[in-house]
Amino acid sequence: MVIFRLFVKYTQFFLTFVFMRFNFVSLTVCAVLLSAVGGCRMHPETGRSTIPAVERILGDPDCREAKILAAFDPRNTQGDIVLIDNPERCFALSEALVKCDARDNIDGTPGPDFLPDFAGERITTLIDLQYPPYARFLEAENSDALREVSVRAVISALDTACCLGPFDHEFRSSKPVAKLLVVSSPYMTAYGGFDIDTLFRSSGVRVPVVSATEVMMQQALSSREGAVLFGMLSDRTTAASGVYQNVFRNLARKRGDQISRVFCFSLPDKEEAPDSLAAAQPDLLKHVLDQYSRSGENRALNALVVDDVSVSVESLLASYANILNSPSDENAYYRKLISRDFVIIDGIAAVTDACYSFLRGNNLFTHNIAYPDAKAYITSPEGGIFTLMDFEFSEIPVELIASLEKLAPKTLSLYVQDQHKARGN
Repeated sequence: MVIFRLFVKYTQFFLTFVFMRFNFVSLTVCAVLLSAVGGCRMHPETGRSTIPAVERILGDPDCREAKILAAFDPRNTQGDIVLIDNPERCFALSEALVKCDARDNIDGTPGPDFLPDFAGERITTLIDLQYPPYARFLEAENSDALREVSVRAVISALDTACCLGPFDHEFRSSKPVAKLLVVSSPYMTAYGGFDIDTLFRSSGVRVPVVSATEVMMQQALSSREGAVLFGMLSDRTTAASGVYQNVFRNLARKRGDQISRVFCFSLPDKEEAPDSLAAAQPDLLKHVLDQYSRSGENRALNALVVDDVSVSVESLLASYANILNSPSDENAYYRKLISRDFVIIDGIAAVTDACYSFLRGNNLFTHNIAYPDAKAYITSPEGGIFTLMDFEFSEIPVELIASLEKLAPKTLSLYVQDQHKARGN
C-alpha cells in the first residue's frame, strides 16, 4: 500500500511538473521576493558603514568575488539549499529538511503524504571548523572579523569552485551554487547581516537569504496582536552575548514595533543539571520562567522560541501541559507568568517552514523526482577566509562524527553515500 501511494504521488508530482513546464511558468525573482517569507531578508541598520572587504568587492568588478556575484542566476531552480553556521546547528537543520513531511507535495496543504517536502532538493552544509564559536570574536572585541567571515561565507555558497584539499590553492574542484541561503547563526545575522545585505543590494544581485533568527522572531511576533513579550532560549554564552537584542532591535525598527520585547533565556549550567541536560528537560520550562520572573517584567510571557538543538521541544510542551493541568501551588505560580495564548515555537521547524514557503511561493523547487540529498563542504585551514574544500571523513574530527550520528543520522548516511560515489565504490 505504501509503495502504491508513493507511486501515485510521484506520478502526480511528475504530471504537475510537465504541466508547469508547458505553460512556461515564470521563475522571476524580484526585489520584493524575500518578503514572501516573513523575516527572510537581513535588514540593514541605518547610519552604519560596511567593512573594507565589501567596499573592495563593490569597487572592483574584476575581482574574483565580484565575478562570482555577477554570475549568480536567480532563475536557477537546480541550485542547492545551503546552510551556514557551526556544524551542530547545520546538522540539525539539514536533518529536519531532509526528513520533513508536513505538507502535500502537490497542493501544499498541511499533512504528511509519505513523500518528503523537499523531494528532489539537495541540502548542502558548509561545515565551518575554523571560526566557531563565533562568540570569541565578540570576546576579543573584533566584531569586524566576524562580519567579514559572514560575508565570505555567503560568497563561498555562491561560488562554483572549491578546493580538493587544504593545499589546493587553485580551486581545482567544483560544486553547485546556492539558490537559497540559510544563515542559521544569530551571530552572523546580528553582525554580518548589514554587510551581506549591503553587498547584494549595491551589486544588484538578488540572492535569497533566510535569516533563521529573524524567521523565529517573526513567528513569535505574529503569534498574537499588539505587544508580544517573547523569549529566545539558547546556551548561556549566546543568551548573554546581546546578539538576539541586536537582531530584534533592527527587526522591530523595520516593523515599526515599539511595544514588543525580547528576553534571553539560557539553559541550566552543568552544575545545575549534574546528570545530563536531558535529565533536566522536564523542568526546563520552569527554569526559563524562573529567569523571566527575575527580569522585573510584570506582564505575562506570550511566547518562547527554542533556538538550541540540544533542547527537546516535546519535553517543553509536556512541561507546559503539566503547568496548565496539574493543580498545585507551584504550577499556579508559573501559570501567572504566562499568557493564556502562550506558545512554544520550535526554531528549526520555523526555519524549515520558511524555506518551504519561499521555494514553493517562488516556484524554485527542482521538480526532480527523487528523495532529498545532502552534501557537505568544509572550511580549508590553509586557504583564505571561508575557503571551502571537499572532505574525506578521515579528516573530520571524531567528535564531529559523533555529533552527526546523534543529531543527523539520515544526513550522515547521505554524506557517506556521497563519499562512496566520489571514490568510485
